[in-house]
Amino acid sequence: MFAGLSTPEDYLRVIRNHKWLIIVPIVLCVTVAAALCQWLPKSYRSSTLLYFEEQKVRYVKGVDAPESPGREKPGDALMARIEAMREVLYKRELLTQVAEEFHLYNYDKQTTTPDKDNSVASRLRSLVQIDPKDASLLKVSFTDGDPALAKAVTARLADLFVEENTQARKVITQSSAEFLQHEFYTMKVQLEAKEKALSLFKQAHLGQLPEQMDSNVRAIDRLESEVMSQQEAEKALNLRLESVDKAIRAYEDPTSDAGPTGASRDPRVVRIKELERKLAGFLSLYKETYPDVAIVRNEIKQLQAMTTDDYIALFVDQEAAEGGSVKKGNHKFDPYKIELVKQREDILREKELVRLRQSRVAADMKKYESRIEGTTVHQQELMSIQRDYENLQKNYQSLLEKKLAVGMAGDLDQKRQGTKMRIVEPATMPSWPEKPNLMLVMFGGLAVGCALGFGSAFGIEIMRRGYVSAEEIEIALGLPVLAAISQFESAWPGTAKVSAWEARHQDRLLALPGLMKGGASVPEETQVSVAPELVAMWYPRSAVAEQYRVAATRLGLIAGKQKSTVVCMSSALMSEGKTSTALNMAYVLSRDLNRKTVLVDCDLKRPTVRAYTGMESTAGLTEVLLGHKTLDDCLEYHEQLGIWVLSAGIEVTGTTALTHVDRLSELIQGLRERFEYIVLDSPPLLPVAEAMLIVRMADVVVHVIRARSTPRDVVANAIKMIGQERAVAVILNGVEAKDTPYSYYNYSSKVYESHNQQLLR
Repeated sequence: MFAGLSTPEDYLRVIRNHKWLIIVPIVLCVTVAAALCQWLPKSYRSSTLLYFEEQKVRYVKGVDAPESPGREKPGDALMARIEAMREVLYKRELLTQVAEEFHLYNYDKQTTTPDKDNSVASRLRSLVQIDPKDASLLKVSFTDGDPALAKAVTARLADLFVEENTQARKVITQSSAEFLQHEFYTMKVQLEAKEKALSLFKQAHLGQLPEQMDSNVRAIDRLESEVMSQQEAEKALNLRLESVDKAIRAYEDPTSDAGPTGASRDPRVVRIKELERKLAGFLSLYKETYPDVAIVRNEIKQLQAMTTDDYIALFVDQEAAEGGSVKKGNHKFDPYKIELVKQREDILREKELVRLRQSRVAADMKKYESRIEGTTVHQQELMSIQRDYENLQKNYQSLLEKKLAVGMAGDLDQKRQGTKMRIVEPATMPSWPEKPNLMLVMFGGLAVGCALGFGSAFGIEIMRRGYVSAEEIEIALGLPVLAAISQFESAWPGTAKVSAWEARHQDRLLALPGLMKGGASVPEETQVSVAPELVAMWYPRSAVAEQYRVAATRLGLIAGKQKSTVVCMSSALMSEGKTSTALNMAYVLSRDLNRKTVLVDCDLKRPTVRAYTGMESTAGLTEVLLGHKTLDDCLEYHEQLGIWVLSAGIEVTGTTALTHVDRLSELIQGLRERFEYIVLDSPPLLPVAEAMLIVRMADVVVHVIRARSTPRDVVANAIKMIGQERAVAVILNGVEAKDTPYSYYNYSSKVYESHNQQLLR
């Protein structure tokens, strides 16, 4: 997580710190871009506008008008012919003519070769552009390094384009008319031949054509129904014939049980029964309205109304009249048998008619089936002939329309009503080069300069930034973090936000924070000299003091159950808060954890412990190491802090006293016997070489790092100097409120006042 540049103030700080690193690349890149604009070869493009005048006669299909008038769009005619116009303007003869007139590319018609003509024409094609501007305007442009030459060539190209377009339309119209006339005549002959072939085929295969298939199938269905009805009629006739034959046999053989006896030999009754059977047969085949059914019913009613004698007299008289006189001596004429014989003959005649009908229907079915088979055989051939005929018909119609369209175009051109082109805007003199794009080059140089400048500045800031959170330290260094101490200003209320150094430069004592109200002076007996940096004492309920207690507790866990522990407060550079951290840690160990603690100021070059504690300058560590004083003479007890203090001393000897390593070791050993915690405030590791002597004598090294300030590589070098022989922990000091992961609690001013008053008692 990168939190080093999280606010606008952070970005402004980076820009302010690296302003020359940003300005120099921008200036250099812009200068290089300006030089490129002067050095790069320039090309100028001149252009002219041609007006595309629509024909005066509208909606002539195929002649400068859309084929679908309902979908016409403005400029469709121009878009439809733009490619043809390109071919006109890009003709090799036209381009070489322009090259010769203006001596382009050292072209000379007398000494040229076909390869050179093609090369010059190809080069000019790449420089000449034809673009439609809108529905009726066409833009022609040319590019060259000389703006005057670009203008002249563009004007000449426009003139030649208009002339060539006019001539090309005439030539195209004439040649198209001749070609279409020839094709039209040829197509007409082919179409007539194909029509004749199709007619002959249909005549030769009449009844077997695909379009007659349905009628043939329906005819077969009708014949099949008729066959079924004839078969049923034949079955009924057979039943009737069998019944009549049986009656005749029964009549001729009186001994048979089936013969007529008694009343059954009555011819009238027999005739009535016969008619009833006939009526039943008719009803099985026909409806009540059938004529034969009505005749049979009437005859039955007449017979039922007659007597037997009347029937015999009437029947005998009729037979005698039809057959002549009967010989005398013959037996009485039997009308019953005569009737049976007559019925049998009628049935046989009807069966013969049914057989004739069946034969006719079978012949018709065979004829229609052969037609259906012939349709399947000739269908492919007919489809091929019809397809060729339809294609020829379409081609013929298309040629006819084109022929009419070309003729109309020729008439329009002759009457000056066709499509025309004219120059509406002469060739322009270019004043700004098309290539290179000077604005783009300058903006590109500015963008590259900004990218290099700002990228370098922010890159260096990111690479050199300090640590922001405890998680970053644990991941990067692999060391435990005792606490992340917020800035002291977050715990200082009101007038206490004056640094200890400013107060001492003003030669006054710091008043206890929170006791000055309304500008009133503080009584002399209430004045104290402990700096406000000792937050653990002044503001014990603040989040900063709480973090010091957390650090002291974790330090105790690292030290374990040792009887006495030497803790060395180290830092890589100056001004990282090492001394204030040592004072606050010593205070917390003594007051909060009830551990007997001594603070030793080992920074002999820049001693600050006395300034922070407000103690007077007396003999200290320097005098003890040089042998001028004893340890008991130099140790002082601080009542307010509750700790013992061994200051740096008053003799100005630099760090030469630390060369007495044996005496320093004996001193620390003596302190181990008297105190539980010995806190050593060592000088910075990197600028002071003697700091390593102090670090080696410690059990635990607490390395102080200022957040967002100490570079990472500096911290890594300092940790490397400490080594791995002893326990090392880290305190991250000066963490900003926005970076701290802990929750801050707000206390009322009354709480501070009550606590501070207790301290003053």
